[in-house]
Amino acid sequence: MEMFEVLKLSVTVSLPILLYWIYWRWRHRRMLELAALVPGPPALPILGNALMFMAHPEEQLLKIEELLSNYGQYVKFWLGSDLNICVKNPTDVKYLLTSNKVNQKGPLYDFMTTFIGRGILTGGPTWRLYRKIATPSYNKKSIKVFSEIFNQEAACLSKVLSDKDPEMTFDVYYDVVACTTQCVCQTLMGLSKEESENIKKLDEVIAETQSMYSLIFSKMTHWWLQIPLIYWLTGNKTKEKYFVKIVDEMTSDILQKRRSALQRETDTDDALGVVDRFILNGLPDEEIKLESFSLFTTSQEASAKIASAVLLFLAYLPEWQEKVHSEIIAVVGPHDEHITEEQLKKLNNLDMVYKEVLRYMSIGAMIQRTVEEEITINDGKITLPAGTSLVIPIHELHRDAQYWDEPYKVKPERFLPENSKNRDPNAFIPFSLGAMDCLGRIYATTLIKMLIVKVIRRVQLEADGRLEDLDLHIAISVKFANGYNLRARKRRPINGFTLQHG
Repeated sequence: MEMFEVLKLSVTVSLPILLYWIYWRWRHRRMLELAALVPGPPALPILGNALMFMAHPEEQLLKIEELLSNYGQYVKFWLGSDLNICVKNPTDVKYLLTSNKVNQKGPLYDFMTTFIGRGILTGGPTWRLYRKIATPSYNKKSIKVFSEIFNQEAACLSKVLSDKDPEMTFDVYYDVVACTTQCVCQTLMGLSKEESENIKKLDEVIAETQSMYSLIFSKMTHWWLQIPLIYWLTGNKTKEKYFVKIVDEMTSDILQKRRSALQRETDTDDALGVVDRFILNGLPDEEIKLESFSLFTTSQEASAKIASAVLLFLAYLPEWQEKVHSEIIAVVGPHDEHITEEQLKKLNNLDMVYKEVLRYMSIGAMIQRTVEEEITINDGKITLPAGTSLVIPIHELHRDAQYWDEPYKVKPERFLPENSKNRDPNAFIPFSLGAMDCLGRIYATTLIKMLIVKVIRRVQLEADGRLEDLDLHIAISVKFANGYNLRARKRRPINGFTLQHG
């Protein structure tokens, strides 16, 4: 009798699941038919390939790398009922990212909405409008206005580094992020220097940013943390509430400062920051705060990572540091004067190092889009069904030996014209492509290069060992696992001139 009851209970529980599975397969028969034409690992019923990705967060991209190695440039995997198709062919990557059939962010971006809402970065229903409002603050006219602040803050950073003990190894990121934060606050946030130094919770937010990113990535990659009860029991909900609180206090203070200032200021349109533009376009306060933090953190934190990596590359590559320094002296001069965008364009050696950093350490290691309409790729062999999550593995594309000679080595010379001419240009997409590409690519490039010029003109950087031996931490973006550690030594005067702070 007991066995009969157990059997009855088993049927009662499993039958609805089986019926739903059959119904789901019937309803999504077109997706299953098209998915069958894409290579990929065998998938379990209901779970799909989810068990394959039950690993530490830093190992997730290694799983993607393994799949691409085993199945080629097109591979599918199922995360439960979510079909993911990973594409690494440069021609199809460009086609997909610039298609109006693939113009929505993927479901992974939903995990960021707690902190930044459903706007520009996460691709919610308002992203086009909000991006259109914010774009003028990132164009060349605005950046020309902002370059005065970039120069001033970069000079402050160069002074800080020149005053370091030349025998002391330190993580340069912390000094760099202080600089980029001030630049962003005084430009995109629209604040004065004094206001930027007195924003509520700013230091706390900067200190906790990496922990915030880790929390988001852990929830993305650990399915059990997506169960509310487990998320709460593990203490992650408490952490999330704390992060949301300090971000809200910071952005509320910025918003209040700008609302008060706009009542008495008459800045030209080119000088307006994104916060001002959102206010003047009548966005609700909560939306302004979410979008402001989204653009704040993606500007100051990402720029700091890239700039720190450029400095570290130069510390490990003394011959390239000498090339960059000599070029700076030839183009800009030995004095610590204002650097212009025209001068930056002439610094070819710096540009090659900068691009190699972007290749070696992707800003976005992987991006995801949702396919809204069927779209055919791979010369007609593969059709991505509507509802598919498209995965573009930028980190793997930037290290594909088919397009990059010795991809795991650091070689800025790979960006010489003669070494680039036969390479598919779409094998290098550090800022993505299409309507949802990186809004701040020109802003960040100008800021980072000005910062590097000011620093290298004043100090000589040093580090021990080989750059390729440093461990990378690969999650939402790529960074050095143990920091950006180097030494800084004040340079000797050139032709009798000593660089002065200013």
